[in-house]
Amino acid sequence: MATSRAPRWLGYLGPAIVIVGAAVAAIAIWYMQHVRPRAGAVIDTFAIDPQHSVVVRAEEGGDRSFLELREGDTVKWQALIPHYAGRPGRPGVAWSDLAVTVRVERDTRAEVFSFLRSNASKLGALRLAPEHEPITTQPQGPITLTDYARSYEIVGGRDWNQIIAIDLHTGKGVWKVDLGPDPITAGGVDEHGIWLQQGDKRRLLDRATGTEHRDIRPLN
Repeated sequence: MATSRAPRWLGYLGPAIVIVGAAVAAIAIWYMQHVRPRAGAVIDTFAIDPQHSVVVRAEEGGDRSFLELREGDTVKWQALIPHYAGRPGRPGVAWSDLAVTVRVERDTRAEVFSFLRSNASKLGALRLAPEHEPITTQPQGPITLTDYARSYEIVGGRDWNQIIAIDLHTGKGVWKVDLGPDPITAGGVDEHGIWLQQGDKRRLLDRATGTEHRDIRPLN
């Protein structure tokens, strides 16, 4: 009985598969090295305790940003985020012993991303004032205020302003208050509450509820 012989080209099939696989792997490595997002220049650094800091960095060659938790000079974790809304002197970052939040801009939306400090697991993302979209970050005034239990996010437009409180342990919104059309030019948090300079008034809000305590007008 005659035995059939396999076509000669089958003998080349195995090496061809190996070569193709190696080429695909090389392309994948090149892609990961040259196309994947890479962190660029440092935008701002926040010391959160004697050993740790939160660092915001630009994306090299892109419009997004990176959020990092560092222990000394060692990066403990790094998260790719949409475009950071803050800048030096106008922070968009807050933190507690459990979480870190960061204010971002994405597709004409104002959002806050929340991450666990321990491992960068995402707690959530909260859209601010969606009823007023499209939104752009205002050219003056505070962006994010904090007492390290909550962040107080200020967002506004041509004829409106809001402040939204976010729990820094859950990443969820707690309350929001409409503040009216006058631009907010300064703000802070102290033992009395959240103070805002809006137009010719200095306003004071309760941290727990957002209720306004009083208006303090300038002396001059």
